[in-house]
Amino acid sequence: MDSQARGALGENPRVTVLMATYNGRTWIDEQIDSILDQRGVDVTLLVSDDGSTDGTVEHVAKRAGQDRRIQLLPPRDGTPGVTGNFLHLFMTHRPDGSYVAFTDQDDVWHLDKLSRQIAILEAEHADVTSSNVTSFDQSGKKTLIDKAGAMQRWDHIFEAAGPGSTYVFTPEFHEKLRDALELLDYSAIGVHDWYVYAISRAIGAKWIVSATPTLDYRQHEANVQGANRGLGAYADRFARLRSGFYRGQFLAVARAVRQVAIYDDQVMADLSTLIGELEDTSVSGRLKFARRWRQIRRKPREGFQLALAHVLGVW
Repeated sequence: MDSQARGALGENPRVTVLMATYNGRTWIDEQIDSILDQRGVDVTLLVSDDGSTDGTVEHVAKRAGQDRRIQLLPPRDGTPGVTGNFLHLFMTHRPDGSYVAFTDQDDVWHLDKLSRQIAILEAEHADVTSSNVTSFDQSGKKTLIDKAGAMQRWDHIFEAAGPGSTYVFTPEFHEKLRDALELLDYSAIGVHDWYVYAISRAIGAKWIVSATPTLDYRQHEANVQGANRGLGAYADRFARLRSGFYRGQFLAVARAVRQVAIYDDQVMADLSTLIGELEDTSVSGRLKFARRWRQIRRKPREGFQLALAHVLGVW
């Protein structure tokens, strides 16, 4: 580990946690408390609000005045949206030797989340780690959200590495990824955690997805798609697939990956072929793409379903 990632006394790793907020006043205290109470690490919480109207920004400002570990950034320029806000945070935080983590505004972190994830990074000599989560609803019912699985050649073009709130980057890779993102126009990107995973893989990240949950993911009406479970989530994803949103994102992500990738010539050629297949909406083009069903998701069943939907003209 970079010695700068340790606290002033060399005892605890330093972690900068990035929080994008929007109308999150209801549950934000529970989220913040679970971050500040992390064991075995020294935490700084950077918050960027996206124009909240429910008192979120005023409340965070009050807490920042009471705890110097919390820093509220000035309002950002640009189009509002969670993707732009998270990427703004990632780019605004200049490398300072700390680990970097994303967080939502309404979850509950396990108190050993960061220390356990840093231990994984060190043990595996990895650049980034993420994990499964446990979803819970208003009734208290808990469900494991399983995002682990063997990485495939192109899964990063078609899915995230689990919820972004579980992502932790080493100090060195935060700087490397930040440099890559500076080369890209991500204004058309709709899902920040998926995009960050894709670009990380493109520039050679060793990424570990842990099967052990690190947080409790709060499921509520405002984030019905987030846990990817239930009829509401399936209906929303199908509507986005049918509308062409996901096809547009597949192409945007794939083109961004091609712009910064360090793949060998053979893999780069295959990426260009894949992009051509995504651009080709003919029956033959869809059939060519479908042969890749084992390459496009970490879980084979999901890859088969996505490929079949393409053959059937759903997207």
